[in-house]
Amino acid sequence: MGAIKYEDAVREKWYRNDLDFKLHAAQKVLQETFNEARGQLFVANCSRQWGKSYWAVKIAIETALKNPKAQIRYGAAFQTDLEEFIIPAFEKILEDCPQELKPKYNAQKSAFLFRNGSRIKLVGLDKRPNGLRGNTLDLIIIDECGFVGNLDYIYKSIIVPATLHRPNCRIILISTPPSTPAHPFVEYVQKAEIEGSYVVLDIYSNPLISEGDIERMAKELGGKESTAFQRECLCRFVVEGDLAIIREWDDKYIEEVQRDEYFGYYDLYTSMDMGRIDFTALIFGHYNIRRAALVIEDELTLHGPTWTTVTLKDAILQKERELWFDEKAKEAKKVFRRIADNNNPHLILDLASIHNLSFIETTKESLEAMVNEVRFMVADGRIIVHPRCKLLIGCLKYGIWDEKRREFARSKVYGHFDHLAALIYLVRNLAKDKKIPAIHGHDNARSWVKHVKEENISPNARLLGKTLLTKKQPFKG
Repeated sequence: MGAIKYEDAVREKWYRNDLDFKLHAAQKVLQETFNEARGQLFVANCSRQWGKSYWAVKIAIETALKNPKAQIRYGAAFQTDLEEFIIPAFEKILEDCPQELKPKYNAQKSAFLFRNGSRIKLVGLDKRPNGLRGNTLDLIIIDECGFVGNLDYIYKSIIVPATLHRPNCRIILISTPPSTPAHPFVEYVQKAEIEGSYVVLDIYSNPLISEGDIERMAKELGGKESTAFQRECLCRFVVEGDLAIIREWDDKYIEEVQRDEYFGYYDLYTSMDMGRIDFTALIFGHYNIRRAALVIEDELTLHGPTWTTVTLKDAILQKERELWFDEKAKEAKKVFRRIADNNNPHLILDLASIHNLSFIETTKESLEAMVNEVRFMVADGRIIVHPRCKLLIGCLKYGIWDEKRREFARSKVYGHFDHLAALIYLVRNLAKDKKIPAIHGHDNARSWVKHVKEENISPNARLLGKTLLTKKQPFKG
C-alpha cells in the first residue's frame, strides 16, 4: 500500500471535523484545557502574538461543521478588528478546506454561511453590542474581551439570557490582560479560575517566538520589569503598588502542608469576617511551630442574609470536624481560638450563650497597620495557604484598596475581600510564643529557618534567627 498523500490526509481531517493539525504545540495545550474544562464559561488569558484568535476561529469552524444548523456568534472588541485580524484568520484556516465543505462569506450579513445550514456571525462590539443576541446559540466567542468597554452588560444582559436554556452552548472569553485590573474581564477570569475553566499562556509558551524576539519586545515595552511587558507578554493583571493590599503575595506560598509529628502541639484557629451585604467569610488553620508559619487549611463562605446563627454554627462545627477529627478521642480536636470582627457583638454573644460556640472579638487599630502585620508574615514566607482556599488566594492576589486607601475596594467575585479580612483578624490574634516541649529535642529558636527559602527571610530574621518584624519598624514594600 502506498503512502498517503498529504492532501488526502488533510482532506480526511476536514471530513472528520478535526482541525487540531493546524495548531502549534501551545495552542494544543489550550485546546486540551478547553476540552477538559468544567462549566459553560471558559476563559483564556494569552499574551500578544500568541495566536489566540487563530485558535478561537478554529473552534468556531469545527463547531459549525460538527453541528448542522449551528448558530455561532464571534464578537471582537472593535469592528476594525474583524477586517484586520478575524476574517484573515478565517481565510488562513479555510485555505485547504474542501470546496464542498467550505463556507461562503456574506459581507452584507457579516457571516460565514455553511452548506449544512450553520452560520458564524461576526460582530464588532463597539458598533453593535446587541449583535450577539440569538435564541438557539451553540457557541459564543468574544475576542480581546479585555478591551470591550461594556463587557459586563454584554455578558449579563445579552449572553446569559441567550444561553439560559442552552446549557451546552459554550462561552469563550479570550484576551490579553486589560490596561487596568478594574476591567470586568478580570472578574470573569477570577470566576473561571474558581470553577476550573481558566488557562493562562504567556509569551514564553509560544514555540513560534524566539528568545531574541522576546528580548526585542521587552526592550520596546520598557524592559521585562515594566508594567507593559508584565501585562502584554506575561499575562499578569498588574496592580499598581499603591493599590495592592498584599503586594508581597506570591503563588509560591500556595502549598498543601503535610502534618508532621508535632501537629498535636500546634494551636488550631477559626477566624470569621461577618457580613450581610458582603460574604460571611471563615478561614481555618493552625500555627506550625516548627516552621513558625500560619497554615490556612480551608475556608468557608456564607452568602447574603439567608444564614442564621443555627446554620452558621452548624457549618463551622462541621468544617472543624472535617479538618481536625481525632480518631482516638472520636471527636474534633479543641480549637485554641476563634476570632471574629467586633462589629456584631450581639451575634457573637448569641453564638456563645445559645450555641456554646465562643468567639473573641478582635482588637483593632488602623486598617493599614493590621494589614502590615499580614504583609510582614507574607514577606517572610510565613503564611502558607492550601490550594483549595480559592477565595482567600484570590483576595491575596487581587485585593486592592479603594481610591482613598481608607478601606478595601469591592469585587463581584471576592466581595469586600472578606476572606482577607478574616486572615487579618487571625494574624492579629495569633499566639506565636508556643513551643514544642524540649523532650523532643526540637530547637524552637532556629529550626523554622530550614523551612523558609533564603530569599524569603527578612534581614532582621536572618540576623537574629527569628522574625523580629513589627509594625514599629519601617516596612520597605
